[in-house]
Amino acid sequence: MTPVQKNEDPSARGYGQGYEYFAMALTFVIAILLFGAAGWFVDGWVHTRPLFAIIGAFVGGFAGFMRIYYQVKRDTDGR
Repeated sequence: MTPVQKNEDPSARGYGQGYEYFAMALTFVIAILLFGAAGWFVDGWVHTRPLFAIIGAFVGGFAGFMRIYYQVKRDTDGR
């Protein structure tokens, strides 16, 4: 059997990394929106608008930032 040669295109690898970072940005935005929405529902239940919505957005932002931080740290440590 002959070994299969990989025809690795450098630009294709660049596109793959670009999509990975786009996914991280999307995760960041979704975390803010989900935690903010959860806070909005808690505000409606407790009648404290917009206290928990703001807190939820900040918690979501922090969680999204930490997700990006650890992902980038893992990627750079592997190099």
